Amino acid sequence: MKSSYYLDILRGKSQQLPDVRSKIVRIFVSSTFTDTLTERDSLIENIFPKLKDYCREKYGLEFQYADMRWGIETETANNHGQVGTCLKEIELCKKYSVATNFVVLLGHRYGSRPIPATILASLFDLLKEIVTNEQNENNDAELLQQWYQLDTNCVPPAYILQNISSVIPYFISKDIDEIKKADKEWRVINNRLRLCLRQAAEKCLERGQITESDYDEFFISVTEKEIINGILSAKDANERTLCFFRDIVDIHDHLSDSKALKYIDMSSQSVIDQEADKLLNRLKTNRIPAALKPKNIFTYKVHWSSNGINREDHCEYIEQFNNDFFLAMKEQIDRCVQSRHTIGSDSLQHEVLEHAIQCKTYVTKFHGRTDVLSELEKFVKNNKEYRPCVVYGESGCGKTSVLAKTATEVFKWWPDRSVSVILRFLGTTPVSSTIYKTLLSISEQISELYNIPMTAYPTVSQVRDQLELTLFPQIPDNEYLLILLDSIDQLHSDAYDCKWLPVSFASNIKCILSTLPDHGNILENLKAILNENENKNLFVHVPPFEPSTVEIVYNDWLAVKHRSLSTEQRLFIHNLMNKKHEILPLFMKLMFDIISYWHSYDKIDESLNQLNDVDDCIRYLFKHLEIVHNTVLFSRALCYMTACRSGISQNELEDVLSLDDDVLKSVFQHYIPPVRRLPGILWTRIRNDLDEYITEKEVDDAPVIYWYHRRFIEVARELYISNLNETDRKIVFQNVVDLFKETWKGKNKPFKIDDPKLVDKYKLDKSTGEIQANRFTTSQPVEFIDVDGRIQYNKRKLNELPLFLSKLAPDIAIPIAADEMFFNYSFMHAKFSCSQFIDIQNDIDQFESSSSYKSSDEVKLAQKELSILKMTYLLFGLLLREYPDNFAFELTSRLLLLYGLKHNLTNLLRQCDELSPRHCALIVPYCQIQPPGNGLLYTMNKHTMPVIDLDFTNNQMAAISLSNKIILINMQTGNTALDIKLPKLTEPYLNSTTLPKMIVRHSKNKNTVDDDNDSDDSDNSSIDGEEHFKQYVFFVNSFHNIYLVSSQGDIKFHRTSIKGYSVCEIISNRRGLCILVEPNSNSVECWSVGENKLFSKIDLSSTASIKTVVYSKLSSILLSIVLHDGTILFYMLKNSIFIHRGTINAGKRLDKVTADKDKLICTFDSTVPIDFVYIDLNCINQTEDFLSEKEIIKTSITFDPPIGPKPIEQIILPDDKENSNELLMKIFFMILTKECLYVVHACMIKEVSYIRIPGQCDVVSIHAKNRNLIYTSRGGIVNMYKWKCTEGEDDANGNCHLNHEYQLLVSIDISSSPVLTIKPAGDTAGLFLCSMQNGVINAYHGFAARQALKKLPPLPRTTELVSTIQLSGTRAITLDASKRELCSWVYQYSTSIESKRHFPDSTKIDNFAVLSETAVLIITNTYWAEIYALKSLNKEPLFRVHLRNPSQVFSVNDETFIVITNDGSVRCITQQINKTNIKYNQTPNKQLNINCTRLFCSMLTLNSKKSLVVLADDEHSLAIWTANEIIYMNIDLSQYASTRLIRMTSEINQEIILFYFENKSLCSCRIQLSDKNSFTLTPFDTADIYALKNNCLATAINGENQLNLHNINLCVCHEPIQLENECEQLCLNESGNYVFTLVKPRVLCMYRVHDRRQLARLFVYDFVTTMIANNDFIILAINDRRLLTLMIADPDDPTLQSKIQALPSRNLKRDSHSAGNHIVEQIETFMEMSSDDFDTDFEDDQELENKEFDVYKVKKMTTPTTSYRYIHRLNKKISLSKIENDEVHKKQFIKNYVDTAKVKGDPGIVINVSDDDDDDDDVFIEDQPSVDNNSTEQETNLDGIRQKVLEHDQQQIKGIYLANAGANNIKIVNNYSVTSSTCMLM
Repeated sequence: MKSSYYLDILRGKSQQLPDVRSKIVRIFVSSTFTDTLTERDSLIENIFPKLKDYCREKYGLEFQYADMRWGIETETANNHGQVGTCLKEIELCKKYSVATNFVVLLGHRYGSRPIPATILASLFDLLKEIVTNEQNENNDAELLQQWYQLDTNCVPPAYILQNISSVIPYFISKDIDEIKKADKEWRVINNRLRLCLRQAAEKCLERGQITESDYDEFFISVTEKEIINGILSAKDANERTLCFFRDIVDIHDHLSDSKALKYIDMSSQSVIDQEADKLLNRLKTNRIPAALKPKNIFTYKVHWSSNGINREDHCEYIEQFNNDFFLAMKEQIDRCVQSRHTIGSDSLQHEVLEHAIQCKTYVTKFHGRTDVLSELEKFVKNNKEYRPCVVYGESGCGKTSVLAKTATEVFKWWPDRSVSVILRFLGTTPVSSTIYKTLLSISEQISELYNIPMTAYPTVSQVRDQLELTLFPQIPDNEYLLILLDSIDQLHSDAYDCKWLPVSFASNIKCILSTLPDHGNILENLKAILNENENKNLFVHVPPFEPSTVEIVYNDWLAVKHRSLSTEQRLFIHNLMNKKHEILPLFMKLMFDIISYWHSYDKIDESLNQLNDVDDCIRYLFKHLEIVHNTVLFSRALCYMTACRSGISQNELEDVLSLDDDVLKSVFQHYIPPVRRLPGILWTRIRNDLDEYITEKEVDDAPVIYWYHRRFIEVARELYISNLNETDRKIVFQNVVDLFKETWKGKNKPFKIDDPKLVDKYKLDKSTGEIQANRFTTSQPVEFIDVDGRIQYNKRKLNELPLFLSKLAPDIAIPIAADEMFFNYSFMHAKFSCSQFIDIQNDIDQFESSSSYKSSDEVKLAQKELSILKMTYLLFGLLLREYPDNFAFELTSRLLLLYGLKHNLTNLLRQCDELSPRHCALIVPYCQIQPPGNGLLYTMNKHTMPVIDLDFTNNQMAAISLSNKIILINMQTGNTALDIKLPKLTEPYLNSTTLPKMIVRHSKNKNTVDDDNDSDDSDNSSIDGEEHFKQYVFFVNSFHNIYLVSSQGDIKFHRTSIKGYSVCEIISNRRGLCILVEPNSNSVECWSVGENKLFSKIDLSSTASIKTVVYSKLSSILLSIVLHDGTILFYMLKNSIFIHRGTINAGKRLDKVTADKDKLICTFDSTVPIDFVYIDLNCINQTEDFLSEKEIIKTSITFDPPIGPKPIEQIILPDDKENSNELLMKIFFMILTKECLYVVHACMIKEVSYIRIPGQCDVVSIHAKNRNLIYTSRGGIVNMYKWKCTEGEDDANGNCHLNHEYQLLVSIDISSSPVLTIKPAGDTAGLFLCSMQNGVINAYHGFAARQALKKLPPLPRTTELVSTIQLSGTRAITLDASKRELCSWVYQYSTSIESKRHFPDSTKIDNFAVLSETAVLIITNTYWAEIYALKSLNKEPLFRVHLRNPSQVFSVNDETFIVITNDGSVRCITQQINKTNIKYNQTPNKQLNINCTRLFCSMLTLNSKKSLVVLADDEHSLAIWTANEIIYMNIDLSQYASTRLIRMTSEINQEIILFYFENKSLCSCRIQLSDKNSFTLTPFDTADIYALKNNCLATAINGENQLNLHNINLCVCHEPIQLENECEQLCLNESGNYVFTLVKPRVLCMYRVHDRRQLARLFVYDFVTTMIANNDFIILAINDRRLLTLMIADPDDPTLQSKIQALPSRNLKRDSHSAGNHIVEQIETFMEMSSDDFDTDFEDDQELENKEFDVYKVKKMTTPTTSYRYIHRLNKKISLSKIENDEVHKKQFIKNYVDTAKVKGDPGIVINVSDDDDDDDDVFIEDQPSVDNNSTEQETNLDGIRQKVLEHDQQQIKGIYLANAGANNIKIVNNYSVTSSTCMLM
């Protein structure tokens, strides 16, 4: 249940929010200066670091402290700003700290009592009058007049104490002697001023002229003022403040000591300042105890030492003080944090709150802009406007404030409605810096607001689609939502195209965004998307202010700050502003901040006239502050803050400034402090002066400070980063790197003193001025454990360290990056746990691509290893976001063979072994997954639905993919060029045709089609970048709907049919003509989709309906209409009309008809003994007459042996738009049957033949240029073949013999998802894309995969899935699901199949048992018992006997099998090992006197004897067989289960049996053999799945997702373990110490039994069929037919590391010929590969000579005999006798269809008409019954869509068309070419 507070946050109701959302514990340390140095130094060195770690690790908070008592001597004394700075810092601590905020340390000093820096004019005049008239101190009056000046700009007016340097200039001299002289002079003046003011104040108080608080301003110390603000006026002082009193009991006895003056206030030598002492006692004894409870006050009594208070003489006191301080702080932090109202407990709340708090800040500064708000109000209230609104204006014009105000005003604009606001100030947080993270965050907020489920998709387009198609439509109509996106220009540049922006919203959803008008072409892109010409109201301009407005605004602002301006100053500002034509609000604000500090007596700075814009004002401000604060300190502070991604925390800034020697030298010019850290007050003063321009926010779970406006970022970057020289740049970035990598944590960093005076003063001559000093930087661990025991990550380090390292030179950065980041397990595990994979990729790219031509060999080698790592991450990086603990498994399982061969990778792998068990206690013992370099180039996650259509554009620039949307991928960049949302349908889209240059308004009198100009693309070189993609138009269809969609997603054409469309085809790209045919229709419609009108229509009079329509592009468009009765009608387009030009009656046996340019290919069913018929269409094209069937040339081709089996499933045509390299092997087409693929081609331009490639496949594709490359797939297996024809020796007749050969080059197993399409690249041999059912598109290099076969070790697989595993020592014996394949595996140190045996189809293995590691006994379904040696299963059995009955087998020991048959016969088969052989002897049978046909039996150990326990069929008695006797016992199981017994389980070394019943109940039976044989039955709860090992019973209840653990021996049930999902597999290891569960979706969890702690959670890459564990390993049978072995690695096992290092895979010494070296060679080859490295000749590699590679060897086949015949009529008796190898027909056919020199369109054929007279001699083949059309169309279901591959054009997007007789009866009937292209992957 979400709280109302939480919902208010999500709804954008920010009125009740705090000003900040703090994660800081920030304390102000108040104390006097000289007497508490020891305590404060001890806190800085010992306690504050501990508190920093405690706060961060336990609560994720940042601990900060403000100690204002050092570092202030000159900096703040000159302008008397110490008191104001301290009091402001106290307010900040109270504002930001979530726990303790104030601590006071008091001794005997009351503290400094400076004169007031500001005195109200009324009070000052009163005091001055008394000084002048009553005290007769004219000199004092003159002194007051000199040092205090009236400032009428204060409201009310006040006198201001002047800067000391204005009267004593050398007070700020750089010469230390002059400073001392000036300070002494000032002390005299200060004392005179203080005395006269106090005397006057006393008289005024006596007369009642002033209040006591006015009086106190002249008397009380700075410390008491701090205590008043920090404790006495605080409401929660007892919860958030602490007080520490230290009394030196004998201080009064040592007043004459030289150091006593530092510890007690004295008016003169040895005389106590009574006034100060009185005020101090009042504070310590009255005021503080009255405000604080005793537990908040700590008092210490100490004795004086001649050295004052120091750590040597007062070590016990200091230790006690430290302990008390830490514990008291810890207690307050715990109490405050745990009791406070937690806000922002998750990342979404963090993000929403950050923007809500910023909104609140902007609204408080908002002024005017009623005109802009009025425009936005109209937009919001317009229910008919569905598009987003764009607010634009110059930087600094106030766009952000306008949107912030809109976020609050919308609740007034939509009154009495349920309104929510989603607001993002883009670029102000890491999440809002990229459009992907922003859209994902918005999706999460909508999901939370309206309880709509969502998925965190990995790409922008997917997240956008989810918003548009899923989330927005589910928002209730009565809920109103406003989405505000401020400053698109602040996003990464990849968002500037605005394609991510939804362009249409429901009436209850409004979207407003803002941008700069001239940044990154954003506004122009938005205008194009939103069609500005028609929607000008959607663009709202925020203009600058008019000069007349400035004075009004300034007056308001001055009144708020209680300030004013003199008349002269007002006139100056008036004139300055009137010079400006346009005044931006930010310019106004900056100018106001300058003038608001003017005193009425200040001279006007004429240089302000030179400030022309915002940037000038910022530069002016910065230069002024450099003078005030020390140029080096100020510039470096801003440099560090600006250089970070989104800000820097205060601790980080103070730490890095303390590491910066240049800063410390500039600060400590005149003295060396005891602690070498930057005094906190110095940064505090800078921050106070920048307070209006910086904001505190949370970034990476830490509070940071950063600029509130981008102009400050850019100016600061220009001044303080871009202008750094190389030396300073290195210093700056190295300091940040040193901070995050903890270079100086707990160490002394050398500090060089250059000033000779300081060297002499501190006696540093011997060290040449060098001091070794600890800088006390904060620790930076990668991870830590919070109060709830959860791992938290140091995101600041994870994100900032790569950033700053990348700014250093490669020779410096890369070695550090290798050690600290990329080859550091802790860092990478943490990075994957809390970062997007794309961020990790970007980090790697920065270092991998760094210029290395001058780099050292070490750097170059590291970059090579980084490339290997990058390739590896591409294979599993996306998975780790959800399963980060998979990191070690995924890495080691692929790269272990490189252990010891690559230095950095070896270090990383070693760290995986050492550190990963605490995350996942399963170690990979050896390489078990293919390493990188196996051919996979890249994975593109662009879709969430199956990608059923994929192709390239002609110019090789892009790939077009279709799922529920169209995505066009720029193949040069990998970016999404177009992402087109398609109308949402309840059925899948089937086909997409790209029409880039369609003529929408085509002239009616132009009827010819220029084939060269009708392609999908042409030269667009005149159009820059991706602009030409925007011209594309897409024709898409589902079964019932057809759309023409523009690149912007606009619907230009739409047709729908209730019946559906069996034919839907674009026949002219340029003219936009498409033909449509409904199922069982007699008409063909031709539509002009560009004109959205019916172009032409063909109505047929035939009673037979249309089966399909194909088209040919000749001189005009020719349609071939095929009817269900076998009739083919030819229609030619002429003058916008289709004219009937001929008819052929092919008969009902006609099967497939396909158009191939000027030919028609026809195939027939199995009753017709010919393979196909070519119909020449040129004769139709070359005449305007109607042709009879006899006049249309038809050639039949018959092969011997024929193509089969029929029916033919698909015909695939090659793409002839590309110039093929294989002219001598011209492919006509390919035919796919259920068993084979036939490539019909011309052999050496001499013969038409085919090559037969056996095997089933769903998808077939041909390489466009290299026609001898063929790609096929079935399920998730992709095969790549080569084929060719060669000339052999001449035969006896002198005829050349032709040979056919083919070779499987590589088989790629993509187990993740079935492959739906394959698209080879046009120019690059072997490169191809494949789309899959899960929406992923993979890019592969086939030849690289082939090369990987030679060098990468093959992974052993069984033929079918493994269903059973038994372990015996170092071997695993498996039986497959078909129970015919038995395998013996070696699994512990490598996975290999030692031997296997495949039994014939008639034989199945019912069960088996293993004898030690030597033999296995199997029981077959034919009742044979056979024993095989494990090492040679493929050999003859060592022993066999026929049992005559079903049987069970058990192994008793290392020598004996026990076999029991279902007739109760028990026999032993014993192994005898002789010197020369092994024999098996069978003992005489023993007969049991019970019926046991069900064979419920198991092995136990009873009385130390192995015993076979058999349950009788009636379940009322047990027979116990031992070697010596048979014992019978009565038993009754009915009382525990009323249902049938299913299973009987036991452990051979135990005495307990488990019975499992049909109702899922469990019962244990403990058997005890003695004089009185007995048993004990114990029932257990029901279980869906269970496992038993070593008296430990584990049961899983899936309904409750619960795992129960029982100790059967002790009858103890442990606390149940809650599983995250349903349990699919369950097992225990041999000792019963660990239990393993496999829960959905394939997550393997490991628990330690005794404490139920989860030790591992591993996502398994594929489905698991079964699993088993021994004491050291768990073995899983995987769906890819392999075994996966994992080593059990309990992190608390003291011997774990020695076990890991004992694994052979961890051997650092590798043979030069080892598999690891081969892998390295292959990976490096793969990284540098080029398509030119591979040719297309056959490869008979010696590396592939093993039997397991036989499948890859060249296969030769017999060339079929081909017979040709020209025929007149197809629907006639087929003459078997005349189908012969007629040389005349052959030559004519070759001449016309094969010889490329033949003129196209000239048939030149002499027709033999004699066959019309020979029909009487023909063999008549009886007609088969015709098949009803509807039933023909009901052969397959919708799943067939996934297996479509009919391709007419290999470079064109395929079309899939369905013939549908009903909603549930869909069949793929044909496939047609659409577009073409090639691809170049960069």
